[in-house]
Amino acid sequence: MTLIDNSLRNDILNCLKKRNKIENEAYFQLIKSHTKLSELNNSLKQEINELKLANQRLTQENIELHKNPGAVISSTTLPPEKSRQLEEQLFKAKDEVIDLQKRLVDVSQQVISLNKTLKDKDDELSSKEVKIVDLENRCELLKTLNKELDNKMAAYEEQIRLWKDEKVESEIQYNCLLQKYDKIKEEYQQILTASLRFREEQIEKVNRLNELEAERIQMKLKEELLKAQTDYTHINLNESPMASGHANHNVKLFPYNIPLVNKAIYKFDCNEGEVNAVKYHKSGRYFATGGGDRKIKLWELKDGKAEHMGSLIGSNASIASIDIDSENNLIAGTSFDFACRLWSLNDHRLRMASGDQQPTHTLTGHTNKVLSGKFLGVMKVVTGSYDRTLKVWDLMQKACIKTLFAGSSCNDLVTMDSQSIISGHLDKKIRFWDIRMDPPQTEISLQGKITSLDVSSNRNYLLASIRDVNCLKMIDIRMNQVTETYCCEEYKPGFDWSRAIFSPDIDQQFVCAGSADGSVIIWNSISTKVEKVLKEHNASVISLAWHPQGNNLVTCDSKKKAIVWAYQ
Repeated sequence: MTLIDNSLRNDILNCLKKRNKIENEAYFQLIKSHTKLSELNNSLKQEINELKLANQRLTQENIELHKNPGAVISSTTLPPEKSRQLEEQLFKAKDEVIDLQKRLVDVSQQVISLNKTLKDKDDELSSKEVKIVDLENRCELLKTLNKELDNKMAAYEEQIRLWKDEKVESEIQYNCLLQKYDKIKEEYQQILTASLRFREEQIEKVNRLNELEAERIQMKLKEELLKAQTDYTHINLNESPMASGHANHNVKLFPYNIPLVNKAIYKFDCNEGEVNAVKYHKSGRYFATGGGDRKIKLWELKDGKAEHMGSLIGSNASIASIDIDSENNLIAGTSFDFACRLWSLNDHRLRMASGDQQPTHTLTGHTNKVLSGKFLGVMKVVTGSYDRTLKVWDLMQKACIKTLFAGSSCNDLVTMDSQSIISGHLDKKIRFWDIRMDPPQTEISLQGKITSLDVSSNRNYLLASIRDVNCLKMIDIRMNQVTETYCCEEYKPGFDWSRAIFSPDIDQQFVCAGSADGSVIIWNSISTKVEKVLKEHNASVISLAWHPQGNNLVTCDSKKKAIVWAYQ
């Protein structure tokens, strides 16, 4: 047994002796008082017995005196004074007996109360002795536990020492890896800068080649026109990709002079539920649709029919908008589940036929449904949400790099370049943003909620759909002024995100929008007159998309129907 255990045992023993002494002193006084009272009680009992005997004797004599007074007088020689003294002694003895009986009752009561107190103290002493035994047992148990804890503490200290050594080693490894990471990051930035510079050079080369090709074609056209004036022969311009001929052989020097679609050539079910978005690839080889079935489906037009190429899955709610980055082969889809997702289409020909494709990026951060998303420059995306914010995302960092606070729910947005954004909101305002600054540069107030925005191919005009007054407005972006208004009896947007679009030709010959009654209205952009009202849908038309060359028009409604329109 150790020194600490002996000391603890002696301390406990001294405490017990001290407590026993304190409690015994209290009982000693009690026992002493009880003994004195018992002795007094016995003496009083003895005196009472003597007095009782004297009382009985005197009572007997008194009775005899009352029975035979003559005989007593004759036989007794006691004088009257003696008899009177005896009677007085008798009365006095009776009074003493009564007093002694009263004292006896009081003393008996005290004895009973003391006996009860003594019993209570004995019970209390017994319970405390039991507690002492329990405490001793607990003390032994605590000693055992203390010993076990000491052993565990020693083991833990040894483990902590090992962990400290490992921590030092890990910090050294981390510092080495951090240095490597910084070096690799610097090399990556250099490679990225070189890649962007190379891409810009390639773009400049392509632009120069396009300009040279356009100049060559224009020179060729001039030569053919001069030859036609000389030879009086018809010039066939159908071989030129930047001009198209008509039946009257009038020549228009625009890249596209699109025909006015007038007939539905194909109807099909593209998505389950409403179809909120449709978008053509820049090449015109295929288009994408998205809606209530939480999928983006890819379609290819062959022989006048739409063939399903595949589906892009991963969204948890309805698809709200679609945008395609043809240079990086990325497709972005915003959703009612507060997110924007991106899919890579680099090898869609291999994967789309075999099954659905999951998103490569999921951009989360909004707190309400995201109604619109567009690519912004190189590897960036901007999204507009009902949480009254616009967010700019860097796809290389996979993170939000800028949040613009609009103060109103955003229904649609368009991008002008890598820095400029135009957004339409429920508070009847169109806001012009530069992502390098937080507040909008300019605001335009219109007469109702903005449901849709579209920018012309020459980037000079903006088309806005206004739900409350059932009309479209064309805005000159250079002057920030409304230049034309398009309306008719048939036009009435069915949703807060119903879309309207420009035709893809460079002079935006037509504007087009869908109505709540299923009509598709096409206006002349210059005269503002209705050129055509197409009626084939049985539900509200939400989204539409023109072929990049203007060959056809795809419209989608709220009951999963899509229709391809063409000129015939």
